Amino acid sequence: MPPDVSAVVVSHMSACEALDCVASLVRAFRDEDLAGEVVLVDCGSGAGETRALEAAGADVFLPLPENRGYSGGINAGLARARSFRILACNADVVFGPGSVRPLLEAIDDPSVGAAAPLALWDVEGRVRLPAGWAPGFLSDLAQLSAGRRPSRDEARFALHARETLRLWERGGLARHLSGAVLAVRREVFDRAGRFDERFPFEFEETEWEDRVRASGLALSFVPQSRVRHLWGSSAAASPDVAARRAESRRVYWRRRYGRLRKTILERAARRSAAPPFPRLAELRFPARPGAWLAISTNPSLLPFAGAPLDDGFALPAEIAGRLPAAPLYLRVFQASDGRPLETFVRERS
Repeated sequence: MPPDVSAVVVSHMSACEALDCVASLVRAFRDEDLAGEVVLVDCGSGAGETRALEAAGADVFLPLPENRGYSGGINAGLARARSFRILACNADVVFGPGSVRPLLEAIDDPSVGAAAPLALWDVEGRVRLPAGWAPGFLSDLAQLSAGRRPSRDEARFALHARETLRLWERGGLARHLSGAVLAVRREVFDRAGRFDERFPFEFEETEWEDRVRASGLALSFVPQSRVRHLWGSSAAASPDVAARRAESRRVYWRRRYGRLRKTILERAARRSAAPPFPRLAELRFPARPGAWLAISTNPSLLPFAGAPLDDGFALPAEIAGRLPAAPLYLRVFQASDGRPLETFVRERS
């Protein structure tokens, strides 16, 4: 008899994180009384990583000889998975108590093509990672043009902030889901196709979700399911991640927008310059009831991670240690309407 769910975990130079991910899945299956299997895929990480992952306790371990990226890892794992319900996930994810069943219940609705959990960034679970970023030519252009029209920037941010808080707090239909964890029925992959392996790093789930929505299926965000995503861990382990991300972005822009609009976005990216936000010396914010803090590596702050300021906030050390050597943008905004109140930049070297 096939299992209730097959979790396909993809690792590249992330053995330590993958061991924790597999252990958390095994606990979740046991505690939620699910017959689950774990298919662990390693994408060409080398003999040392392979030896470590062999002891992970996965039901199936699939070491690939080359790095086929997240998309190739998921596709390889799908070929070995036995269930009609799939959990596609990064290795740097830890599943919390009661995190699996709500996702499976969401995709048991035949109108839903994929479901994603609320991803938390820190151990205490105060910092929520983006629910997703809905692509589009104008929204992508706005993301690259921060500071040129401040009033429009603030209006766009407020709209996105309201939608983000709605998803974090109540969930429901979304235009895009983060690909860190996706619950999917196998027949959705049959209907919309597998992940496109021409995307070496990122954008693979974005393009795939475009196809899912085009097939008439919805995307669902499920905040009742909570996982911890060690965002930045997998990227830090790959020495060519910047080049792979840039290539994926070029492929996506060309395929979705065509050559002319792709060229416009590339020029906007080359001309982009951060607005002159005040510099912040210390990553601490006092209590401010009714306000939230947005955290982003993009000067547009689209999308953003966020935390409520009801009790004040200090950036947890485990997050600070994984941030890239790049500026960090922080914005205090009103929860009721998303209106920006203050924006700062913290320079990193």
